[in-house]
Amino acid sequence: MQVGPEELAVLAAAGGAAVVQAAGTDAWTGLRSWVGRWSGRGDQRLEHAALERLDATEAALSDPTEAQAAHEQGYWSSRFEMLLELLPPAERVKAAGELESLLGGRTAARNGVLNVHVSGNASIQHGDYNITVNDNRTGA
Repeated sequence: MQVGPEELAVLAAAGGAAVVQAAGTDAWTGLRSWVGRWSGRGDQRLEHAALERLDATEAALSDPTEAQAAHEQGYWSSRFEMLLELLPPAERVKAAGELESLLGGRTAARNGVLNVHVSGNASIQHGDYNITVNDNRTGA
C-alpha cells in the first residue's frame, strides 16, 4: 500500500465518516475501543485522551444538526490524518493498513491509489481539491 498525502487524506476522511456514522449505533462501542487503542499506539495517556474525545463526539451526535455532524466528521478526519502523518514511514503504512481494515471494504487500495466507497453524503477536502457527494435517494 502506498501511503502518500492523497491516500492519507482519503483514508482519514473515510475514518472520520465511520466515526460519525457509528455514533449512537450498536457499532459504537467496538469502534470507540478500536479508535482509542489505534490512536494511543500503546500510550495509555493518548488512548485515554482519544476515548474522552470520542465520548464528546458521541454526546454531540446524540441529536445532531447537520453542522454538528460535519464538524465531528471534519475533526476526526483531521485527527486521523495528523496521527498518520506523525508516524515514521514503516509504522505509517502499518497504521494505515489497520485503519483500512477497520473500514471493512469502504476503502480499497489498487495500484497505489486509495478509493473510498461511501453510502450517503460525503465531503472530502485535500489542499485545493474538494469532492462532495450528495446521495439524495429516498427509500430502499
